[in-house]
Amino acid sequence: MKIKQKYLALAIWLVALLVIAGALLIFESDQLWKVQEKNLFLCSMLYLKEQLVVPGGFLTWLGTWFTQFLYYPWLGVLFLCAWWLLLMAITKRAFRITDRWAILMLIPVAILLLANMSIGYWLYMLKLRGYFFISTIGTTALAALLWGFRCIPDKNYLRAVYIFIACALGYPLMGIYGLAAALIMGIWSWRLSATRMEAIVNSVVAILSVAVVPLVCYRYIYYQINLDNALWAELPLFFVTEEYHAYYIPYYLLALFFVVLAVTYRADRETGKPMKKLYYLVCQALVAILLVGSVYHFWMKDENFHHELTMQHRIANLDWMGVLEEAADQKDEPTRAIVMMRNLALSRLGKQGDTMFLYKNGAKAYAAPFGMRLMLVAGPMIYYQYGMLNYCNRLCMEMGVEFGFRTEDYQLLVNCILLENDQPLARKYINILKQTIFYSDWAEQAEALLGHPELIAKDAEREPITHMLHYGNYLGGDDGYTERFLMNQLVRSAYTGDPIFQEQTLLASLWTKDIKQFWYHFYDYVRLHPKGPIPRYYQEAAYLYGKLQDRKDLERMPFDKGIKDTFERFMTSASNYENKRVEEGRQGLYPFYGETYYYDYYMMKNLPEY
Repeated sequence: MKIKQKYLALAIWLVALLVIAGALLIFESDQLWKVQEKNLFLCSMLYLKEQLVVPGGFLTWLGTWFTQFLYYPWLGVLFLCAWWLLLMAITKRAFRITDRWAILMLIPVAILLLANMSIGYWLYMLKLRGYFFISTIGTTALAALLWGFRCIPDKNYLRAVYIFIACALGYPLMGIYGLAAALIMGIWSWRLSATRMEAIVNSVVAILSVAVVPLVCYRYIYYQINLDNALWAELPLFFVTEEYHAYYIPYYLLALFFVVLAVTYRADRETGKPMKKLYYLVCQALVAILLVGSVYHFWMKDENFHHELTMQHRIANLDWMGVLEEAADQKDEPTRAIVMMRNLALSRLGKQGDTMFLYKNGAKAYAAPFGMRLMLVAGPMIYYQYGMLNYCNRLCMEMGVEFGFRTEDYQLLVNCILLENDQPLARKYINILKQTIFYSDWAEQAEALLGHPELIAKDAEREPITHMLHYGNYLGGDDGYTERFLMNQLVRSAYTGDPIFQEQTLLASLWTKDIKQFWYHFYDYVRLHPKGPIPRYYQEAAYLYGKLQDRKDLERMPFDKGIKDTFERFMTSASNYENKRVEEGRQGLYPFYGETYYYDYYMMKNLPEY
């Protein structure tokens, strides 16, 4: 019977891990990809030494090593599930949990899963590298230390010595997880110790160790840590202009789980009287329902958040049609990051002038508790794709200083410097990426392009950018408004030597709704495309602006059939919403005219910028 129960417990664990792995790979593969893009692991002793200058640095090193395997989501998830399986096995053994109650070991797994999947836009803000694995590895190490503590003989105050050693070594290696292990040992002593005196001694040693060890390390060992954060080393800090305490709840629950196990510990659990079958099944069902319900409820499910991640992944793979497929699947009002990435894809496919208003437009606020901006979601990438290399460089450097340099930062820096042909600096960043496992091939391919503009002109990724390198060579401030700054730079440009760049200046005039600049760029576009048809939205803008200016030559322009009729019908319908809120006009007119520039000009003015 015991053997059967043992295999049943293992089966429950494996099924749960399979379900979790399936959910991560099916619904969150793009987020997993982004996590490793925001990570950096270098195969060098220097990188290890850089991590060890702060408490918990070894745990960070391990976390970043495992996080890099999310480059292949299935491989990273396999490692994560293996760690969770190890955590459950160690915790069960440490606290002598019977096979009948093995389902309880899924509680820390669910908490750790939520700690990763509930953070949403904090993905772009967290400064702790490798956080996706750090909490799991740290908790597993904590459980292993507790197991060792229980196995120590209860004599000669050996456990007190063990507590001090665990704290003294655990804090430099694992940060807060070493401190937490010492505190839980102090609590657990009251259930394990044969005498009250020994329990008191163990508790006092635990408290003193937690108080003294971080202070000694701060004073004599580490010089790159703030004393205020010394106790919280290896915890992600959810702080922007204020502390967001709700995101620490998973870590509080994780600590509470082990404290409860310590307080309720019984050495005779395996031989104790079993619960009645009905009560047992009800309890098991309640635990399962609570875990599944909690994970589902707190999992970040925001539609725009996931659309943004998918679009970024597809842009990285040059899958422009994939970006448009994602945009077509949009149900909610999109964020400006989504709109910009969609328009980028349309421009790469030469469809922006005819189809950009066939997709949803809007400026929904990001589903973040802090002031999230387009700049943080995709700012450097947008600047790079539109050829504003100075601003891409600046943002990458600023974010690298603020959050730590990540793989994506170095890739963008390499691309910018390749196009600027600064070979010494390019080699510096390429050599850094050569020390990675999964981006070394990419770095070698980039190195082959150094000093060869003819090869760059044939490169699928970088050739489109060469058409956009026609800005002045200066660097100013964008005040954090990436889209507005980019559009204003384009609309002011008078360069007409490249039809692709010139069309972007015309599109920028539609965005800024600058009528004077529109006519300059419109006439240039017509001159550069004497035989090609004029895209729909350029015609609609020309007719609309001509009407607003009462241009006498408007009727002589060869507009396509339907341009004028659609305008007249729109103006007639729009007159019904005079003196009403713009939201009412949008709701009433969008089903009939949402695909026109007329609607965009009148109904989508003054959108908020995030």
